[in-house]
Amino acid sequence: MARLAIRTANFQLSYKLIQSLRSRKVTFDILDLSEKVSSNEIIWFAESNEIIESESIGKAIPTSIDTIDNSIEFALVLLKGLENPNQLIFGIDPGPYPGLAWVVDGVFIGVAQLQSIAQISGRIDSVSNSISTQSVLIRIGNGDPLIRDRIINMCIQNNWNIEVVDESKTSRGLLRHNHSISALRIASIRGTRVWEIREIKPLPGQIKEIQRQSRKSSKGKLTIPYEIAELVAKGELSLSDAISDINHSSEE
Repeated sequence: MARLAIRTANFQLSYKLIQSLRSRKVTFDILDLSEKVSSNEIIWFAESNEIIESESIGKAIPTSIDTIDNSIEFALVLLKGLENPNQLIFGIDPGPYPGLAWVVDGVFIGVAQLQSIAQISGRIDSVSNSISTQSVLIRIGNGDPLIRDRIINMCIQNNWNIEVVDESKTSRGLLRHNHSISALRIASIRGTRVWEIREIKPLPGQIKEIQRQSRKSSKGKLTIPYEIAELVAKGELSLSDAISDINHSSEE
């Protein structure tokens, strides 16, 4: 049975790999450099030069401090026996803190709780570049229409294939705000294909909520104007930039 291992003399790399693997609750071994890789079933992380200098046993994954996440994504695909995967599917649970999950040929690979909508594109690119498949599909839950449509437009601009999924049952039995698990359920449900850019129309209540957030973020020092809050709601301006611009204008 395939298993993961860390085999490097680079202490910093080893430490960061251990942290990352433990955060994902992935089982692994630590091998000393003097210890030979004993099985072709072992998938092991090491620096490129350490792999070149070792006997080619097992599946070696060249890893550096900057590529740890990508290396782990690739290792997890190999660990689950997906040598030549066909389809990578992402599930997105829309919200201010979106949940993201990814599945390869029906096999769960990973989930993430993101801190902003802006992080979605970069994370999808990172995972897609780590896992080479024949096709990529994005499935987006139909909740939170304003944020959903902003995510849809972002995906269309990236030329990604998109489906919108009825997420009414994806949160059943979950703790509140468990967006990453909802995203995994969304990834497993067939949806309706989307081809066209959506028109973003924030409701007055949504714009006022942005204004409330601006007061909270500025510790009560200011409330951004309605027109500026509307731009934030549409995703054309970040809340932090809106507050910064107003602060700068007031100082002039």
